[in-house]
Amino acid sequence: MADLHPSSFCDLVKRMFLEPEKQQTIFDLPLRKIYVPDPTLDTTVKFHGRVAATPVGPAAGPQTQMAQNIALSWIGGSRILELKTVQIDDKLIINRPCIDMTNVGYNIEFSQELRLNESIREYVAGMMLVEMLKASNLLNFPPSRFDKTSTIYDFSLGYNLAGISAQPIRDFITSLRNAKKYVDKLRMEIPDRWKQYRDLPYPDEISNTITLSTFHNCPPTEIEKICHFLLTDIGMGVVVKMNPTMLGLDDINYLLHDRLGYHDIQVNKKAVDVGLKFDDGIEMMRRLRETGRKLGLTVGVKFSNTLEVINHKTFFPKDEIMYLSGPPLHVITLRLVERWRQNYGPDCPISFSAAVDKHNFANCVACGFVPITTCSDLLKVGGYGRLFEYMKNLEGEMKTRGVDNISDFILQREGNEAVALEHAKNNREEAVNYAGFLNIGPIWSRTVADERYLAEKNTAVPKRIGTSLHLYDCINCDKCIPVCPNDANFYYEVEPVEFAFTNYTWNADKFEPADSGIMKIDKKHQIANFADWCNECGNCDTFCPEYGGPFIQKPSFFADRAAWLDNAARDGFYITKQNGLTEIVGRMEGKTYSLKLDKSRPTARYQDGVIEADFDPETHKIVKVKSLAGPVANHRIDVKIYHTLRILLTGMLNPSRVHQVNVAHL
Repeated sequence: MADLHPSSFCDLVKRMFLEPEKQQTIFDLPLRKIYVPDPTLDTTVKFHGRVAATPVGPAAGPQTQMAQNIALSWIGGSRILELKTVQIDDKLIINRPCIDMTNVGYNIEFSQELRLNESIREYVAGMMLVEMLKASNLLNFPPSRFDKTSTIYDFSLGYNLAGISAQPIRDFITSLRNAKKYVDKLRMEIPDRWKQYRDLPYPDEISNTITLSTFHNCPPTEIEKICHFLLTDIGMGVVVKMNPTMLGLDDINYLLHDRLGYHDIQVNKKAVDVGLKFDDGIEMMRRLRETGRKLGLTVGVKFSNTLEVINHKTFFPKDEIMYLSGPPLHVITLRLVERWRQNYGPDCPISFSAAVDKHNFANCVACGFVPITTCSDLLKVGGYGRLFEYMKNLEGEMKTRGVDNISDFILQREGNEAVALEHAKNNREEAVNYAGFLNIGPIWSRTVADERYLAEKNTAVPKRIGTSLHLYDCINCDKCIPVCPNDANFYYEVEPVEFAFTNYTWNADKFEPADSGIMKIDKKHQIANFADWCNECGNCDTFCPEYGGPFIQKPSFFADRAAWLDNAARDGFYITKQNGLTEIVGRMEGKTYSLKLDKSRPTARYQDGVIEADFDPETHKIVKVKSLAGPVANHRIDVKIYHTLRILLTGMLNPSRVHQVNVAHL
């Protein structure tokens, strides 16, 4: 399994501020796709009694695991961010690939891929990047009398009572509630050019609320015990993530098979049999909300977790079970929420996450859900660049209806304002809550009848054009860049070339010409991969029109030698530059090569593990060769590899663009 490696805070800050100047992007997200709020509208909502500037955010998943993910989510318009689920076992082995967004959406990844200490550092770093964005107004928000930046970080935690109550998790929660030592350390890593941000009043508390995520087969009694522990022992408000299996196998199959036509999807019956039952969930929530009321803490529910289904595909060959997301889950979850409200009533706070996208986001807002979280949609072409349209569509609807705040939108959206006000005896807050309760009925009816959720509308797969990827050149569609939630794929620039070269044979301390070849690079625009941020999830391969996988065929670069050594099974490169000496070291097909340029020497020194050859950097002819370890017979000196290294080195250090490989050297 590929390990993720967080990057230096210094480099992240440099990129965030330099990219807009150089290439009109921030972490490769084009500035034209950032969310710039409408200054005339109030889109604030309350979550656990705190104000957030919008109701949208990423679900606990790949969009909230690393610092750059958190910043990108915020730039897209998120103001309630559900930090990725952590648990006591932070050394999981997850099969790869782990995400299949070909059309409907499946995954096998369920927890953090960082160590606990790395996770807290990334959450703090992400928060600090957001605070810098606010203070600098880098995104050019227009002046407004409404709050446009207030942000809440919710914390997702799993998976059983033994792990959650263990000391490492207790310590992690303590760090989230008082992260001062992490904040103070990162302050000092801010580069001098932006030293004014070292003294910003960064909050010491990152999060004081928890969204509980439990395994699909977690005993119902244990779920309640965990919540009771979090409320009474930890003292934090809780949202309980419910599983769609609560709807019952018959109802789920009716929706999946009879209404929507997904006959190939089979729910794991075991998950339904052992999971929390609907009526038990209602009663459990009544008890927990009463406990929360006594403690002055909010308790709510989240609909829903992914749906556990039988693996009927070959994408995850080693896993019997996979987890369904996408369009069918939206319909199933909305039905579950409607049934919940019919039985529980309007007074239970509800968070929603199931195939949320720009088309149904306003529906979710009208139902009074807070927050409304998304994940699968951001893994499709466009990535984080899809997010700003959620809010823009909502703002457009608000203007069309002549309302300037979320509360009035909820009251008016489905024509239930008069009934809600009468029910609440003109108590506005209660009326808004009741209107959201009423709105779900007509919204559910339209949704289940909407053709866009049918199986026949969700069978298309990303097209392939029949060509294969290579180290250099591709069709330059750049789809692989935004579909990576970690921003691992990027593009760099080289000079197109075509030239002949001669390979050599080294034998008995002599080198002689051997065969020859042609080096050809057609395009200036080239794709590469930053290996420290790549977990080999496979999502970029899903959407690449060519065969081979960008994260496999394109050059992968590590931040330093340590990360390169830590991933010894993966081909890739790293670059060092100091004291006039520049070097690129790489593994290619498992073999190690290096090229070293020294300003004080008019030669380029190449090593392939057997020989060391000095090339003239102008003519690229070999000047001198020596064996690295004793006599060598009939060793082939592959000059194409020399050219590959020098072109990669020049391209990576090309300052025309800013990316994670060259930012440390700018």
